[in-house]
Amino acid sequence: MKKIVIVESPKKAKEIAHFLGKDFIVKATVGHFKDLPEDEMGVDLKNYEPKFVIKSPNHKKILAEIKKAAEDAEVYIATDPDREGYAIGYFMWEELKKKAKQIKRAEFHEITKDHVQEKIKNAEDFEKTNFGLFKAFLGRRVGDRIVGYILSPIASREIGGKFSVGRVQSPAVRLIVEREREIMNFKPTPYYVISAILEKNNTKFVAIYEKQKIEDKQQAEELYQDIKDEKTAKVEKIEKKQVKQSPKPPFTTSTLQQTANSIYRFPAERTMSLAQDLFESGLITYHRTDSTRISEKAINEIRKLIQKEFGDEYLPKSPRVYKSKNTQADAHEAIRITNFVNLEKQRQLVEEKGLSEDHFKLLKLIYERTLACQMADALFERTNVTLNIKNHTFKASGSVLKFKGFKAVYDFEEEEEETQNLPKLENGESIKIDTIKMEEKWTKPPPRYTEGSLVKKLEELGIGRPSTYATIIKTIKDRGYVVKEGSSLKPTQQAFDLIDYLNQKYGWVIDYNFTKKMEEFLDKVEENKKDWKEFVKELHQKSISKVKSAVSKKMLDYALDLAKKHGKDIDHILNDPEKIKEFIDNHADKKPSEKQVEYAKALSEKTGLRLTDKELSDKKALKKWIDKAKKEAMKNYQLSEKQKNVLIKYGREDLIEKPAEALKFIASKLKKFKK
Repeated sequence: MKKIVIVESPKKAKEIAHFLGKDFIVKATVGHFKDLPEDEMGVDLKNYEPKFVIKSPNHKKILAEIKKAAEDAEVYIATDPDREGYAIGYFMWEELKKKAKQIKRAEFHEITKDHVQEKIKNAEDFEKTNFGLFKAFLGRRVGDRIVGYILSPIASREIGGKFSVGRVQSPAVRLIVEREREIMNFKPTPYYVISAILEKNNTKFVAIYEKQKIEDKQQAEELYQDIKDEKTAKVEKIEKKQVKQSPKPPFTTSTLQQTANSIYRFPAERTMSLAQDLFESGLITYHRTDSTRISEKAINEIRKLIQKEFGDEYLPKSPRVYKSKNTQADAHEAIRITNFVNLEKQRQLVEEKGLSEDHFKLLKLIYERTLACQMADALFERTNVTLNIKNHTFKASGSVLKFKGFKAVYDFEEEEEETQNLPKLENGESIKIDTIKMEEKWTKPPPRYTEGSLVKKLEELGIGRPSTYATIIKTIKDRGYVVKEGSSLKPTQQAFDLIDYLNQKYGWVIDYNFTKKMEEFLDKVEENKKDWKEFVKELHQKSISKVKSAVSKKMLDYALDLAKKHGKDIDHILNDPEKIKEFIDNHADKKPSEKQVEYAKALSEKTGLRLTDKELSDKKALKKWIDKAKKEAMKNYQLSEKQKNVLIKYGREDLIEKPAEALKFIASKLKKFKK
């Protein structure tokens, strides 16, 4: 019997084919092959049934090939082990269940020979799998479509301009806007720090007055005047203690995105793209997870590697066990390496797979965290000294690393206070004072979010899930709600306008608690404890129970111009958006402008697409034709070096291979610059 394995990615298909041999044919769906239609809502609002369509002619062709191959075959659906992956698998199951002899489900958490063969061997009938995963996908996809399709046009009309509203993206925009307002409203206040620089045996160290921040300038001045000429400080108390520092747990999606952003400045989307390649090349475990669990087998291999590379003293007596807050998450593993070899050999593997230096950087990070999480504690000796200067108490502390432990492999990203080396001190001795100084400092506003700190905040608030953080950030950047300044996310005026509007009219969309509750509801759907249509119904009802719409200035001005042109009096309908819209529809010029016609003809020459009289005489039809022709023209468009440099400057290298999105982004920057 023929055996067919179905995955999403051609790269993963190629890798898996090596492991399974000639008895298996491995096919790729190339991502989601079905989705809601692009040009309509695609949801029946009476019963919430969605209309999923094949995404593109290419996907249609791929599906036909898979169907043909699956005739009377044993099919293994091995799409990714999360909701999105399961949904692709479910759609495929629906397409093949009448053709294939048998359909099974295999979940690959790593693309290694043993793992793939074991999962194929133990695959279960697709019908016995958890359909709750598909229902949770439906709830998210259909619910988000309804919110977006109902509220985005209303917001665009009422604010004036093009705005998009999203169940998860809008709360993320709110976070960034609120942080910016905190920064704008922040009033720095002064405070004073008095410190003494002391010296013994040619070693200088700093002691700070016990009240580290003095807010009263006069009090600070009086203290400084009292002690500024003192020449010695007396040691009153010395405390020494051993301090242990334990390693952090292995990476989850969220912590990987945060750390890669903090260390390499990788945007969340870039991290996920690199991790996807590493996973598909068999170098790391599945990268969409909120689990910190590592399998027993992997722990044994990690411990052997630590012993070989660092020695016995770096190995705790027993393995470290990390548990996730969400017990459901522990069905998966944390993100870890799959080849238990040293860093030099990890680099060789990256090169063999034809991957880039950025891939190696991310793999190195995962390698280091994988080892560190199973290594011994770092040991410090911390010394705290209390000193007396003219009956005023000053404190100095120092820390000495006694044993590196996990820091031998992973020594960054730790939030540690600055430490200093202290000379050997004894109780009661007098220490020479080099200088005493009083500094005026100012309180600082909170920092803007970076992509890493935004992911952390979204996770804290329960907004989104591991598979969606990168998409949320990409969406709010692409829609022009935030721009990157260095590594910080700064909201645009559009973001302020949107959040002010939603606050006033649709506060529930940006309510953090409501968004969290909705995510928890979807988790219950996944566990088959709640109905996905209940989720969608609540979002639908909230979207349509709206405050009376206002007429935007843009719409009003246009209507008044039309009224003047046609000699009509519209004073009686100025406050009714529906009637204003109806008036505009009835009186707006249906013919395209000369400029539009010229542009369309130029596009026709460039692309070879035919222009008919119908399009040339109907404004709406011509606009549709132009949109189609622009997409066609984009297929062969090459960005100039200057355009590429603009993308690099704003950290959007990911758009270099997407000319249409790139030009849109560059235009938004130029528009902002002109303002």
